[in-house]
Amino acid sequence: AVYNQLFAAFIAYVLLRWLYDQTKKQTNVSLSFISFVRRFFSRQLPLDWKSGMAAALFEYAQIYGRRMSNFG
Repeated sequence: AVYNQLFAAFIAYVLLRWLYDQTKKQTNVSLSFISFVRRFFSRQLPLDWKSGMAAALFEYAQIYGRRMSNFG
């Protein structure tokens, strides 16, 4: 059971880190990874980061041929 929890935490970290790195390329506003995670879960990300995140996800969807419905 412990390994499952560690694996789930590792997957969550990898996904959040990927999302942070991709969004950071899309925006000019500086934000640390820890601050990003805290604001992400409390839904208090700056508007630049929200739009950068949407752009990064849509870019990923286009590259890999995935269909994404509108969100937000």
